[in-house]
Amino acid sequence: MKRTLSALAAATLAILLLAAGPPIVVSGQLLAYQEGYVFFTTGDGFHVAHDIVLKDAKTGGATAIKPAPRVWARATFDASGTVTELDLSRAPLPPQGSFADVARFAVALSTPAPNPDLLQNIETPPPGEPETVAAARHFTGRPVLVTFIVQVPPYTPFTSSVYISTDQSGWNAQAVPMDRVDALHYEITRRYNSGTIFRYLYDRGSLQSQEVAQNGLARVPRELVVTDADVRVIRDTVYAWQDSGPGQVNQPQPQVMPTPYNPAPFPNLPNCLPPPQPGGKHGPPPPGCPGAPPP
Repeated sequence: MKRTLSALAAATLAILLLAAGPPIVVSGQLLAYQEGYVFFTTGDGFHVAHDIVLKDAKTGGATAIKPAPRVWARATFDASGTVTELDLSRAPLPPQGSFADVARFAVALSTPAPNPDLLQNIETPPPGEPETVAAARHFTGRPVLVTFIVQVPPYTPFTSSVYISTDQSGWNAQAVPMDRVDALHYEITRRYNSGTIFRYLYDRGSLQSQEVAQNGLARVPRELVVTDADVRVIRDTVYAWQDSGPGQVNQPQPQVMPTPYNPAPFPNLPNCLPPPQPGGKHGPPPPGCPGAPPP
């Protein structure tokens, strides 16, 4: 009996020592901080303790810095994988730890449960055609935090705003404004119920500045099916914009062709061009220009 109690006490002590082991610390740049979760630009998301401690990464004391995109942070994890402390800095922090060490703590997919009511609006495929992934899944309707991270072309103007347009918003070019993370990345986190399905494209505020495919042609809209999860991170790449390209200067596009009554509808053309004439010929230069006939 004594041996059994001794073995049990030793096992309990080992478990307590393991749980009380040194905390894991990693550093990185924040992507988002909301709803009890913290996201890093690596795409990893973790639970945050309700009594989390925020400190200044340089002084170790209290800080006025708020967790937000582009802020650097040193995160401390407890034995259960919850972030208990964030040391914040506006300047990059030296690398510490590895996200591979906390990968097991990242928010995982939740167990789905059938809910046929959420599938009423999903079309049934014609006989002989395979079902889509969305139609074959069942969703609980639980709220899911979805983070979109998009990489834009290097020639995108630094002052540009980037938006997400969706079929649910009637392709409104400014439906979902995104936040700039750095020179090439934008992000936004939105909450959707699982089972939500929509198509979307990226643009810079107008349909004329919408993204195009890598071959320069119109891009097929992306499709998102919100599955049962605590969080989702969507990573996309925009290869080109419809109204610009590498080294290309955006100019207003003409709306009409030249006619004898409107000889210069094109903006930024040199002065003194002779107006077009029927048959493809050109008339004399306008008055005051070289070669113009005397008045």
